Amino acid sequence: MAIKAQVLVVEDQSTTSSLISEVLRGEGYEVKIADTLQKARNSLSRVLPELVILDRHLPDGDGLDLCRQLRADSRSAALPLLFLTAKKAAEERVLGLKGGGDDYLTKPFNTEELIARVEALLRRSGKMDEPKEQTAGDLRLDLQARKVYNKNKEVALSGKEFDLLWYLMYRRNHVLTRDFLLQHVWGYESGLNLTTKVVDVTLSHLRDKLGPVSNMIAAVRGFGYRFDAK
Repeated sequence: MAIKAQVLVVEDQSTTSSLISEVLRGEGYEVKIADTLQKARNSLSRVLPELVILDRHLPDGDGLDLCRQLRADSRSAALPLLFLTAKKAAEERVLGLKGGGDDYLTKPFNTEELIARVEALLRRSGKMDEPKEQTAGDLRLDLQARKVYNKNKEVALSGKEFDLLWYLMYRRNHVLTRDFLLQHVWGYESGLNLTTKVVDVTLSHLRDKLGPVSNMIAAVRGFGYRFDAK
């Protein structure tokens, strides 16, 4: 398996860093681990990874300080950075994102959600190519033309319906949470406690337009949705 990208995980809890490492390596990533800010700085001075997963609270300081340091350096100013922390308060998320973080995930986390966010950050930064086409059975999505075909017949979808279907198909056989979909399809801020039903309503419209082929989209109670296909 070709290496997708190199990821630096800065996390002092060995069980968490081991889990992240195992999950990402299983997806084809090269993973380096640092359990202190100083070790992370030493690693970053030698070689820059394609992405950093950074805990906020480390034995020798706040991960936010490292984030600010990276953003102040032209070499790493655009380096994708995902904050990972046990703190769930909205003000903590806002502080991390305003401090230069690109995304925010709280512990405990769903491993599939972690992978989805890592891939989204890498695609957004241009460090991972987006597939130009998605296919499953009779369904085909053309990303460049933003068109959907079912049995070679075009299906008219709204922009959000297309984006929702594309994310589900791209991460096929993996659960995507409502929080992830709200953030990446609708642009909501990460981690907000929202009661909106926009995902469910949009998916209902999508099912109506796709017909029986939409049976590949499964609802996962309490988490989100999964596109089941080879």
